[in-house]
Amino acid sequence: MHKILLLEDDSLLAQSVIDELEDVGYSVTWAEESDSVIDISYDERFDLYLFDVNVPGINGFELLKSLRESGDQTSTIFMTSRNQVEDLREGFGVGANDYIKKPFDLDELLIRIASKLPQHKASQLSKDFAIDPESYRLTCKGKESKLPPREFELIHYFIAHQDQLLPTDSIINEISEATISIATFRTYIKNLKRYIEGCALIENVKGVGYRFKLL
Repeated sequence: MHKILLLEDDSLLAQSVIDELEDVGYSVTWAEESDSVIDISYDERFDLYLFDVNVPGINGFELLKSLRESGDQTSTIFMTSRNQVEDLREGFGVGANDYIKKPFDLDELLIRIASKLPQHKASQLSKDFAIDPESYRLTCKGKESKLPPREFELIHYFIAHQDQLLPTDSIINEISEATISIATFRTYIKNLKRYIEGCALIENVKGVGYRFKLL
């Protein structure tokens, strides 16, 4: 799942953007001021920065300049009401990869985001089994399926830790920023098993956790 850091102090706009991005499967972390971005970006890596310019603290241009000087080359799109030629020149001058002027169409924003994100190719895990992280598609014995975001996070995590016995709590913490119930988690497991039937197994070790194996 691609991870995006959003800097926007307008809470209504931010929520609209977050809802749109999460609906198509992106993971979004939201900050309302530039100081928060500095702290968050230091602790966590992102695939894309989406920055407003006029925000509390140093403005978005100054923030990106500082990040670039520190060696952070994360792709960055400015989304701002500052729409003069001088603003464009400054934005690209400090290292922006794209610039979208407010008000903007959310579909246009999605197109610009997709063009700036790292592209992934399908991983062939066995003769009959492959996953494509870019499209959330899984192919098992010639049948291609598009997985819901949570199920895809789950299979992606299992694949990275195949043949390992993973505690249930650890898996839940990895695939969800919000608290989910054991019942909900078991539903994800049940759904996922249908997609991978004949290509892989998810073993439940009662009272301990789960182990993923390729067939």
